[in-house]
Amino acid sequence: MTQLVTLNAQGCASPPPAPPPVVHLVRGERPLAFLVEGSRLFGLDREFFALLESGDLWAQQELLAVAGPAPRQGVFDSGLPDPTAISLNISQSCNLSCSYCYADEGRFGGRARFMTLEVARSAIDRLIDGARGRRITVGFIGGEPFLNREVLYRSVEYARERAHEHGCAVGFSVTTNGTLVSRSDAAMLRDHAFSVSVSLDGDAEINDRHRRARSGLSGFQEALRSLRPLLENPGKARIAARATVTRQDLCIAERVSALCDAGFLEAGVSPLRTSPDASLVLHGEDWARLLDEMIRAAEEEWRRISSGHGFRFSNLANAMKQLHAGSAKPLPCGSAANYVSVSAEGGYFTCHRTIDDRRFALGTTTAGLSTVAREDFLKVRHVDMQEPCRNCWARYLCGGGCHAEVIQAGRSGCDYIRGWLDYCLRFYDRVLQTRPGLLEPQPEVTR
Repeated sequence: MTQLVTLNAQGCASPPPAPPPVVHLVRGERPLAFLVEGSRLFGLDREFFALLESGDLWAQQELLAVAGPAPRQGVFDSGLPDPTAISLNISQSCNLSCSYCYADEGRFGGRARFMTLEVARSAIDRLIDGARGRRITVGFIGGEPFLNREVLYRSVEYARERAHEHGCAVGFSVTTNGTLVSRSDAAMLRDHAFSVSVSLDGDAEINDRHRRARSGLSGFQEALRSLRPLLENPGKARIAARATVTRQDLCIAERVSALCDAGFLEAGVSPLRTSPDASLVLHGEDWARLLDEMIRAAEEEWRRISSGHGFRFSNLANAMKQLHAGSAKPLPCGSAANYVSVSAEGGYFTCHRTIDDRRFALGTTTAGLSTVAREDFLKVRHVDMQEPCRNCWARYLCGGGCHAEVIQAGRSGCDYIRGWLDYCLRFYDRVLQTRPGLLEPQPEVTR
């Protein structure tokens, strides 16, 4: 067969591009092989591992034969279905002034706005009509959603009524800074089994450094005062803390511990990749330091687990769930696929991070959600279409990174992501060998 070669500008033959990796070898407490296609993990004896490590073709073929064919990593082979989840930006305004806020205190570069009930109802109607009996999720976000409390309450009741009429289940979520949650709010969150994500960065000193309350009071103390009834009696609600990590303080274990000591059953972290204050964004050697701190926090979690406790570090817990389920995702999230976000004025956007950015617009609640715009957005963002993602062993675990962050800031932190996922594979095998029950669905935790 004639070999096809490519000539470079100097007329020299260039070798064909290297094929994407098939196997990632994990050097853990026992040797492991992670098959990229299908996200499948295998324990190996050391002799067979050494053969794979040496590049032995027979060993690789033997592993692939035992594994069998992997599921196809398609997006939507039979067409793009309507979303089953929305987030309603009911308050594009906030009572805090966080220095790193990508959303400009919820205004997204515009003026403060509040969603009307009519816009919320229209978005809910379209969601339920498109769901065709599937379970739906309605999320509330901002800014601070409890600044528009009446629309939040009435939207919940409306969604429940409409979902009941159409025979579909409905779940609710809210992302809040926690400072405005009243006792009646806590009762509503319990009664409707809300998933509550509270933005807090750690103890009072760490949190109040960047999460500034306009009143001059401690945002941390105000949040805990308001949330105390819900933390002490969550009922059907599930409440978790999420911390934004800047390059000024990468101590993860201390943040998780402080938030759980404050009453949260779980806490997670998210590194700052985009911000109006560039001095806070992680870059360069920060990523290696963050990886060390994430692993240190995970090892502290392991000591708790070994003494009989469950997970509380949600980054680690979520990674374990995804690995146990064999997650192999061609996209990083459900953005524009099974989830869209709605601006205060009724515009559809790919997610809550892209509100009012025309590059991510998908239609309106009056004219409808554009399937063509969603398909155009997604088809070029499949991880196998991205560079350098298509040649990364972790691509189906990572999915290529947040669309909005990648477009704004590039792929900073890829080595960190690979390092963390490699560690999680080893941690998963450790749990599988010693406490496999932790990997099964857990009963609801109540106080």
